[in-house]
Amino acid sequence: MAIHPPGISRWIAAPLAGLFLFVAMETVRTIAYIDGFNLYHAIDTLNQPHLKWVDLKSLVASFLRDEQELVAVNYYSAYATWRPREFARHRQFTAALVASGVSIHMSDFMTRSRSCFQCGATWDTHEEKQTDVRMAVDIVSDALEDRFDMAVVITADSDLRPAAAKIRAIDGKRLLMVAPPGRFSRARDLRHNIVITRGRIARHLFSQQVTKDGQVVATRPPEYDPPQ
Repeated sequence: MAIHPPGISRWIAAPLAGLFLFVAMETVRTIAYIDGFNLYHAIDTLNQPHLKWVDLKSLVASFLRDEQELVAVNYYSAYATWRPREFARHRQFTAALVASGVSIHMSDFMTRSRSCFQCGATWDTHEEKQTDVRMAVDIVSDALEDRFDMAVVITADSDLRPAAAKIRAIDGKRLLMVAPPGRFSRARDLRHNIVITRGRIARHLFSQQVTKDGQVVATRPPEYDPPQ
């Protein structure tokens, strides 16, 4: 078992003049915050439904360097309970996320009545509420309580700009802003560092069945089966 000096997380071998020197690195505690609603709709525009069965913890880990330790992954979204098939698929997905170690933070949709002033027709619409606010509060509070050294934030929602600016202004905190596929140009004020590509997503998908402690806890919906 490797023994590290205090404050040192691991050693890496660094080549120097044909020799290898072992260099100590401190752990960079990293927490990820994922705007599930924003990411889902970005993937949906790719017209490749199998990419929605993405292993988010694995995807986030693919952005990190050796010294950056992923200590938590937070997923924020809401269930469309009035759409039974979509609701069932979403439940399978969140079950897979929980099994992989992701923390789920679900908000609600609010129902609003709309009407046409010309014909008098009325209908209900649903608007997701509180997700961006809850995500912003968690990011800032975790920073102030020194729970991370670096935050990875996946979103293209400009409402997160004040939270991003706050993290960038705190000494000793780093921010890695990640844009969902095709969303970089929609929120330039977030100053994204990375854009997720469809190829990267394809390399980080859950298996057809997700297990935990030897039990199947989630099964990929047929709509998300990979193309043959």
